[in-house]
Amino acid sequence: MREENKPVIRWPLGPGVEIVKRGPAGLYALNKPSGIRSQPKEGGKDPQALLTCSYSLKDEAYHIPPDKGGGKVWLLHRLDAGTSGVILVADEEKTADEVKKAFAEHRVKKTYVALVLGGPKENEAVWRDRIEVSKEGGRARGKAGAGLWAEARMRVRERFQGKAGSMSLLELQPKTGRTHQLRIQCAQRGFPIAGDRTYGDFHRNRLLGEKVRPETLFLHSERIQLDVIGQPFDVLTPLPEYFRR
Repeated sequence: MREENKPVIRWPLGPGVEIVKRGPAGLYALNKPSGIRSQPKEGGKDPQALLTCSYSLKDEAYHIPPDKGGGKVWLLHRLDAGTSGVILVADEEKTADEVKKAFAEHRVKKTYVALVLGGPKENEAVWRDRIEVSKEGGRARGKAGAGLWAEARMRVRERFQGKAGSMSLLELQPKTGRTHQLRIQCAQRGFPIAGDRTYGDFHRNRLLGEKVRPETLFLHSERIQLDVIGQPFDVLTPLPEYFRR
């Protein structure tokens, strides 16, 4: 039953995007499929974006048309287009500012799940690397060895033999949020994320089968935990079906 006095959300959500949890003070958790962009490439509208209405790069917010309720929906962080899972937005500016500050101060706990080709020798580790990001052909590209420090905690959930040989399911908790951080950290250790067409193994990616789109990245934003206006907000999203063997 719908809660009383709560407006019906009529946002123009992108294909397959769902509102999975409503938090305090206008905070929302969305579940984003792989292949959907967090924001339009160059502003404006994009039918394959999180919301299919106008987006302002200056405001970092979607502008909801009047017939869908009007107002703004602020994008609070970003996921690569190929990454699926939970992403946060807010329709109140004060809440948007508070959550963005929490991200900047590393007070948001993020848990990702990655299916990788091969896997680490150890079952748990803390990864610390320098990552340098540059623009190549209008796209962001990162490399390890220089730049800003990136840190993540890794735990192996499962090891198995798949269509592409030995594979591992990793739980990754990044403390920092560098561009392509987890993809680079996995790849440089010799076990790239399955489906990664930038830092991955093209030949082994092809062996994954025909059940996924070519652009599918096996990286999922599974859980986000933070405090908003003094209240805990914890959202968990299930792994997509294609992660299951």
